[in-house]
Amino acid sequence: MKIVNSEDIRNLEKILEEQYKIPTLMLMENASIFLFNFLKDNIPDLKSKNVAILCGPGNNGGDGVALVRHLLNYGVKNVYVFSYFWDKKISDLLKIQLSLINDVLILDLKANYKDLSLFDIIVDGIFGIGLKRDIEDNLKNIFEYINELKKFVISIDVPSGIDSDTGEIRGSAIKSSYTLTMFYPKKGFFEYPAIEYIGNLVVGRLNFGDMFLDSIVKSNMELVDENMVQKLIPVHTKMVYKGKKGKVLIIGGSLKYTGAPILSALSALRSGAGMVYLSVPESIHMIYRALYPEIIYIPLKEIDGYISSENLDYIIEFINSYEIDAIGLGPGIGLYSDTSLFVKGLITKVDIPIVVDADALVYIKDILEEIKGKKIIITPHYGEMSKILNLPVGYIQKNRFLIGEDFVRKHKINLILKGPYSLTFTKEGQIYVNPFADSLLATAGSGDVLTGILASLLAQGLSENNACILGNYIHGFSVNFWKRNRGNYGMISSDIIDFLPDIFMEIFKGKSI
Repeated sequence: MKIVNSEDIRNLEKILEEQYKIPTLMLMENASIFLFNFLKDNIPDLKSKNVAILCGPGNNGGDGVALVRHLLNYGVKNVYVFSYFWDKKISDLLKIQLSLINDVLILDLKANYKDLSLFDIIVDGIFGIGLKRDIEDNLKNIFEYINELKKFVISIDVPSGIDSDTGEIRGSAIKSSYTLTMFYPKKGFFEYPAIEYIGNLVVGRLNFGDMFLDSIVKSNMELVDENMVQKLIPVHTKMVYKGKKGKVLIIGGSLKYTGAPILSALSALRSGAGMVYLSVPESIHMIYRALYPEIIYIPLKEIDGYISSENLDYIIEFINSYEIDAIGLGPGIGLYSDTSLFVKGLITKVDIPIVVDADALVYIKDILEEIKGKKIIITPHYGEMSKILNLPVGYIQKNRFLIGEDFVRKHKINLILKGPYSLTFTKEGQIYVNPFADSLLATAGSGDVLTGILASLLAQGLSENNACILGNYIHGFSVNFWKRNRGNYGMISSDIIDFLPDIFMEIFKGKSI
């Protein structure tokens, strides 16, 4: 599903009205039906609930007032409107909606906001996607009070106080349980600090077909969904043998970080690769041999517990002789000057797909021009991206779309910028937003597992773009799988690996990999 900005929505509504003669009033009615159906389908015993509708002076408030009609017709007796428009110029469509609910009590929000503690459900329709200024001081107090109540809050289109294009908080913002947005997700939902305010995102197409809307709206940003990733699964014939099911080489490890490379190797196997080779310093490879016999071990010469540059010619010869399909480079490799020479030499001299992660990312900043356009996926989190670009972590976090687009445009290698709603930036200029955001993935080794998944998918023939989309989705989906079975705590990286076969089965509904 495409991700858009507020200008895209304004253009869409203009085209619908001018070319297709669909008035905005009809869109408002469809939006209110979408909101009502969500409440009806998701709130047990809705008719007995106390519902507060907060309405601003614009069309967002009109959506809220239109919702009142549907709730009353359904039999919800206690529905109240809290207005933030008495002293303001209101939209023509809001006037129409108000004329249709003459018998509903309308309270002034500023004077009565503390009464919101008496309500079960709060529907936020104060500001929509047009907000580009700081809110009034009196609203800041109201929003903070609403957030302290920790009620079930639904925001119409966007939580009030959030800039839907940038994700900025305009003074203060409502923290929503659910954001019910119209037509498409908005870019700002996936920016900081809006990420913390959106809650669960639900998109309403307002009775328009996907193909019809997509024929009008153009965007280089997409929110990845199950339908998209199901089409990317690597399918193997019954006659395939292990050597043709993808050969992965994981290179990493050091005396300091022994666990990371084995996590990558195991996740590569569990993601469908036929053969996985693991190259680590010779002093640590015996740690794994007895425990994981499915992996083929390639010990490397070392200096002070780190991979030596003496291995470069040997490992390149190995890659060519054994026809390795993809490499995962960096898990646990550590920071050491001689290792830097090995990493830089390998990346510049090898032409097969490489996933670069962990400390190997630090080394590539010196060779970005040399590797321009190569089959490379880099997978930094904000801290690692900070080291590559010499920019503060906070700046990268706040401007991640802008920074990712600029980096890929300059260097023509694929980038996965890890974090909540991880972003994939492709050489061609597309941006894919992973739909998962959860602190459970913030655990040691999680990125190493992703490296193995990506390398495995590349080895099985997926393009860099498709491997990023599918691998990122699988990695994020593990959180949903864990929570459903185990709750909100305790997931570690090896759990993700153990779940991979079940995750594949669930996502792909039993398709063969």
